[in-house]
Amino acid sequence: MAESETAPTPQPRAPGDRPGADGRPVRELPAGLKAEGAAQPPIVSTENVAASDTRKEEPSREAKKDPTSAPLVVEVEIPPELPIPIARLVPKLKKSAKLFAEGKLYVPNASSSLIRVASYDPCPPFIARGKGARIWDEDENEYLDFNLAYGCLINGHAPADQVRAIAEQAEKGIHFAAPTELEIDVAKQFRRLVPSAERVAFCSNGSDATMNAIRIARAVTGKDAILKFEGHYHGQHDYALISAEAPPIVAGLDEYPRPLPNSAGIPPGVTDYVMVAQYNSIVSFERMVKRYRDRLACVILEPIMANAGVIAPVPEYLKRIVEIAHQNEILVIFDEVFTGFRVAPGGAQQLYGVEPDLSCWAKALGGGVPISAVSGKAEYMDSIAPGRISFGGTYFANNLSLAGTLANLKHLARGGEELYARFGHLTDKLEKGIEQAARDAKVSVLVQSVNGMLQYFFTRRKKIQNYREALQIDWNLYLRNHQLLLDKGIYTHPDNYERITFSSAHTDKDVERFIQTVGETFTELKTLPRDYLA
Repeated sequence: MAESETAPTPQPRAPGDRPGADGRPVRELPAGLKAEGAAQPPIVSTENVAASDTRKEEPSREAKKDPTSAPLVVEVEIPPELPIPIARLVPKLKKSAKLFAEGKLYVPNASSSLIRVASYDPCPPFIARGKGARIWDEDENEYLDFNLAYGCLINGHAPADQVRAIAEQAEKGIHFAAPTELEIDVAKQFRRLVPSAERVAFCSNGSDATMNAIRIARAVTGKDAILKFEGHYHGQHDYALISAEAPPIVAGLDEYPRPLPNSAGIPPGVTDYVMVAQYNSIVSFERMVKRYRDRLACVILEPIMANAGVIAPVPEYLKRIVEIAHQNEILVIFDEVFTGFRVAPGGAQQLYGVEPDLSCWAKALGGGVPISAVSGKAEYMDSIAPGRISFGGTYFANNLSLAGTLANLKHLARGGEELYARFGHLTDKLEKGIEQAARDAKVSVLVQSVNGMLQYFFTRRKKIQNYREALQIDWNLYLRNHQLLLDKGIYTHPDNYERITFSSAHTDKDVERFIQTVGETFTELKTLPRDYLA
C-alpha cells in the first residue's frame, strides 16, 4: 500500500456512467469529449456523404427493401480539443473506431458480449491476431496482453501444440454430437489434475456449468433455494444474475444483503429462490443458513472473489463454509470458472485444501476454446440420468474444443509445480513493482493478488475483503490509467473489477515493462486536468 496526501478522493463510479445490461458502467459519451469544455463531435459518422456534396441522398428502393444494406461509415476529422490520453488514442484506433460504429448496425453494441465494449473510451481496440503474450489490433498496434481473454489463455495466444491438436481434429471431423474416445481422454486428464472430480461432465461456457450444478443440487436435496454472496458472478442465467452488482442504497444491510436482479427481463419471483450473504463474513452466512436451512439446496460461491478485482478468502473461511453447509444438509458448489487451473492445477480448492461437493470450471480449462465443466462426487453426478436430471446440449463436448482442451491440460501437466511457481513469481514481482511505482508517484494504490491473478485499486483502504468495500475505489482514475497504459502498449481491461492475469508465455521482461510503464502512467495521472479525472 502506498499513500500520499495528494491522492484523489475515491469515487465509487465515474460521473456520467450508467449501468449496462450486465450491471457494469457504460459511458454515455467518451469522457474525453466532455473535458475542458470540449465540443462533442462524433469520432466517426454513419452518414454516406459524397466528397463533393454534403446533402443526404434518399436510399434507393432496393436499399429500403434489403435489411442488410447499410450506409457507409466514413472518417471525420479528429477534433483537436480532445485531452490526453484520448487525443493520443483516437488517431491510433481509426479502423477500430470505424468498425465500432459500423458494427452497431449489425450487432448490438458491436459485440455479442457487453463487457467487451463497456467502459472503453473512446472505443475498444478491435483485435486482429495474437501470439504468445502479445496481440495486434486492426490498426496494427501491438500490445502486451495481461487480460488474456479474461484469463482463458493460460498458455498464451496460439500455443503451437494446441493449434496443431485442433487442426488435426478438424481434419478428422469438426463435430459429431456423439460419444467419443476423446471425451473420455479429456475426462481422465481432468481428473488427474482435480482430485475432487470423481465425475466430470462437459458443457460450453461458465453459465452452462453453474446452471447445471444448481439443478443437480436441487434435484439431489429436494430443496429449491440457493444461497450466493453479494458481488459474486455466476453467469448469465436468471438465478446467477442476482446481486452480482448491488448499489448500496438499495442493497440492504452489510450482513443481510437484499437479493437484487441485475438485468431487465428477470421475473420478480426469481429472487424468492436466491438468498444473499456477505463474502468473508461467517456471521452473515450463518444467519442466512439458520433462517433458510429447510429451503437451501446449495451455497454457490467464488472461492476467491474474482468479480471485484481479486479478493482472497480470510483464513479458514472456506473450511467453515463447507462445515456449516454440511451440518445443515446443504451442498457446496465452488464456482472455479476463473480460478480453476489458474491459481493451482486443481483450482482454489487445491490451493486452500477444501473440497466442495460440486465444482464449475471454464476459462483456463480450455485455454481459449469454448468449453466448461461440472465436476463432483459420484453420488451427485451419477444422478444425471434419463428420467432423473437433464444435462445436455448439441455443442457440449464438441470435438474441436475437446482436442484443444486436451492439449491445454497436457501442457499444464507438463509444467507442473514449476509452472505454477512461475505464475506466483510473476504475480509477486508485478505486485511489488506496482506498489513501488505508486510510492514513487505519491498516489494511493492498493494491490491484491493470488497466484496468477492480480488487481490494483486507487483507494486509501489497507485491504478489501468484500463487495461493499470494493465499491470504495476510484473507478475514474483506474479508467484513465487504463487509457494511458493502452497508449503505451499494455493491454488490460478498463473495468477495475476485472483482473490482470499471466500465461506461460509471459516473461520477467514483460512484467518489468509493465512496471516501468505503470510508473510512467501513475506520474502522468497527476498532470491531467482535474475535471478530466472527475
